[in-house]
Amino acid sequence: MDIKRVLEIVFPKMELDLELTPDVRLMKDLRGLTYNDIPDRDEPIYYMYRSLYIDGDRERFEGNHIRHDVTVIPPNSFQGELVKTVGHFHPARNERETFPEYYEVLQGEALYFLQKNTEDNDVEEAIFIRAKAGDKVFVPPNYGHVTINPCKETLVMANLVEANFKSLYAPIQEKKGPAFFCIMKDDEIEFIANPNYSNRVTPLVYSADEWEEPVQMEAGKRLYEMYLGNPKLFNFLK
Repeated sequence: MDIKRVLEIVFPKMELDLELTPDVRLMKDLRGLTYNDIPDRDEPIYYMYRSLYIDGDRERFEGNHIRHDVTVIPPNSFQGELVKTVGHFHPARNERETFPEYYEVLQGEALYFLQKNTEDNDVEEAIFIRAKAGDKVFVPPNYGHVTINPCKETLVMANLVEANFKSLYAPIQEKKGPAFFCIMKDDEIEFIANPNYSNRVTPLVYSADEWEEPVQMEAGKRLYEMYLGNPKLFNFLK
């Protein structure tokens, strides 16, 4: 999917002329994080457009230390395992909690996996959230997360997050993946526990409508629009 098409999805009805180069995750970046071994290839798997704004809006976001990104995940699978992001945790923002994040599905469907870990990096809680186009999903403090594309359409999603922190990839890398792998079997998704975690937990599954949100969403408005309308609504992300 080229940047022109991405921009049409993210900013509909806007005349834009932006030259943007995405960060690209390759197949080899997922090696060691999947249920089965995958080839060590430079094949693109998904694309991340960081700090994506309409001209004139950048200062309203970054001046308030909030970043707007867009991620594009084409449909794919690896020996039955659905395509996913490499996954990460967020650093601590105080003594009690890490930075949260807000996601929005713009096209396709997403399966968000949220994982809370113990102090010794074992799994404590596992949650899957199903989201479709138009849905917003909040990632609370203290959860790592992975995004899966469970359908045959390209997933395009946006996120709002604190602008300056660096994601922590080591907790998931050390366990050779998240606590559960998503395998497509007979047109159904099967959740398979990662044996590198000692604790055995049952994953909870929610729809986006069932998941608690910290902001009352306005029908038909995107996160980007809501932020511009009232940036203070999203101060909890900082």
